[in-house]
Amino acid sequence: MWLCIYLLPGIRFSRVSNPSHSHENIRCIGFMVIAMAGFAIEDSVIKQLSYSMPISQVLMLIGLGGVMIFGVTSYISSVRLISAEIVKPWFVVRTVSELASAIFFVIAIVYASLSAASAILQATPLAVSLAASLFLKQHVSFKQWVLITMGFIGVLCVIQPGFDGFKPAALSAVLGVIFLALRDAITRSISISIPAIAVSFWAFFALLMAGVVTIPFFGAFGPIEADHLGLLVLSALAGTGAYFCVVMATRGGDVAVVAPFRYTRLLFALVLAVIFFDEDVNAMMILGSSLIIGSGIVMIGSSGSRRKQIN
Repeated sequence: MWLCIYLLPGIRFSRVSNPSHSHENIRCIGFMVIAMAGFAIEDSVIKQLSYSMPISQVLMLIGLGGVMIFGVTSYISSVRLISAEIVKPWFVVRTVSELASAIFFVIAIVYASLSAASAILQATPLAVSLAASLFLKQHVSFKQWVLITMGFIGVLCVIQPGFDGFKPAALSAVLGVIFLALRDAITRSISISIPAIAVSFWAFFALLMAGVVTIPFFGAFGPIEADHLGLLVLSALAGTGAYFCVVMATRGGDVAVVAPFRYTRLLFALVLAVIFFDEDVNAMMILGSSLIIGSGIVMIGSSGSRRKQIN
């Protein structure tokens, strides 16, 4: 993961009409795809670890790993983790939103399914537009309202209320999307002068705190065995690399070109869910995922602004 991060900026592409512009887009697309693969791997590790330890312990261990990695990275690169921007109320609210989204999404992964939770997560860009309309008073056109509606119909198809495949824990993913949307809506108003390493560090600090606040709800900690260490290392590398990559991917390139590649996360998640967890992906879930992804891509394509988002 981190090897790919260091190699990407040096990649060169030929036979393009506008080499500089096209190179930037392709570079950012590469970052985005790597990030989505990393997030899918991290989610799979979380689900696997949850079989032998409580959610609170998993969150704390993964959060601690990220904090250590980005803390050391910031020290080596002389990046300040605390600045005037970091202590502003909006950034604090963003961090709390990150904390809440982590709790609800992990609950959905563990108690519902990786595939369903990942599909519902894809509705986040649509929820961001809704949140921007409700809380930031941004204009949402009739076309955008239609797309938002289609996306949330897709969410209902994935959740499948009233059907045999319905798992109440999947509703936790919807709550996770709400907090992710709030986080991303706030991110639009945060200065891009905050280093990517600092943003990533505080995201994993939020994950660590999510584990701390949920200790009373998920029982006693389990022993950390040898096979857990390998999974924790894998999660730390995949998660931190993914978060750094998605920050880099959304700080350059054309949003309408780069952002749709966020949806590759669902493809990676479905493959991992079927292979490693023997999850059933039925026709209703495929339909719902298609509605979510289709409406999201059209929403991104119809937006003329350059949006700064973090997954």
